Amino acid sequence: MPTVLVPLLLAFDQILKLWALENLSPVPRPLLGDLLYLTLVRNTGAGFGLFEGRAFLLGWVSLGVGAFLLYLLGFRRYPLGFTLGLSLVAAGALGNGIDRLGRGWVVDYLDLGTPIPLIAQFPVFNLADVCVTLGALFLLFAPKAKKRFF
Repeated sequence: MPTVLVPLLLAFDQILKLWALENLSPVPRPLLGDLLYLTLVRNTGAGFGLFEGRAFLLGWVSLGVGAFLLYLLGFRRYPLGFTLGLSLVAAGALGNGIDRLGRGWVVDYLDLGTPIPLIAQFPVFNLADVCVTLGALFLLFAPKAKKRFF
């Protein structure tokens, strides 16, 4: 599964980012009413403004994490949910790592538009971020392997 899922998600992430660069602007454009907007943001750090201007360092960390997870996936078989989680995190880390090292910033374009206080200030994100988040959830809730992790 990871041999198909990771490259597909990675390609789709990069295609969406190219589309966003060509078609979006920093002015929010509604996608799903007032719930979701498309807004082009050039993120030179990590989420929530962390490590601003450190794209080069974050890029290498992202690529390292993605490569390490691919190594783990190639090393042995894991339960389906755990494999899916590792694959999603790997694809997301690699997608944002490519941006950081290739552009010097990450292309973000999904903007939650809600008046709910905690969500209203949520940073603009992209498909790679969604992959990392969903992958982390799969890893939290997937049945653990009885054998060693490595």
